[in-house]
Amino acid sequence: MWSSDRLRRSRRTVLLGVCLTLGACTIRPLLLETADDQDVRAQLEAITIVGLDGRLGQLVRNSLLDQLNPASLSGPNRYILQVELRRNASSLGIQLDDVITRFNLTLTARFELVDAKDGRVLYEDQVQRIASYNVSRQPYATLSAEVDAERRVANEVGSNIRTVLAVYFANQATST
Repeated sequence: MWSSDRLRRSRRTVLLGVCLTLGACTIRPLLLETADDQDVRAQLEAITIVGLDGRLGQLVRNSLLDQLNPASLSGPNRYILQVELRRNASSLGIQLDDVITRFNLTLTARFELVDAKDGRVLYEDQVQRIASYNVSRQPYATLSAEVDAERRVANEVGSNIRTVLAVYFANQATST
């Protein structure tokens, strides 16, 4: 059995190791108030969004507008963001009598960042998010839950696309 003195020493050793590991880490906040980060924000604000149709597309578009240019500043449109959405609802909870009680709503967004001057694709990727919702015996309650799940998943997709683009621009700034 360990003595309390030996236990304290092992805790100190672990704490010291964690502190040294974190001290050697080169992680920094993505959008801090530095010149590089101001450049990343300017790059994000210079994006025009295309290709989002329908109600779900408008939800993603609104989320992206809020994420990329929260102050709604007008400036040069240097980039075009082309986004294609794919929505899939799959049953998750099925009772013994084959009644579905829960769905997973999966939204996949494939996007390309294009240079507005020459049409060259600068970056392409895809993000995927899942939101679940319950099925009720009342159709309106089910519809309301589905609409809420669409809203949540659209906000998450917009946030993920913004994060991926911010990392892309930050990497471009450090490589030049």
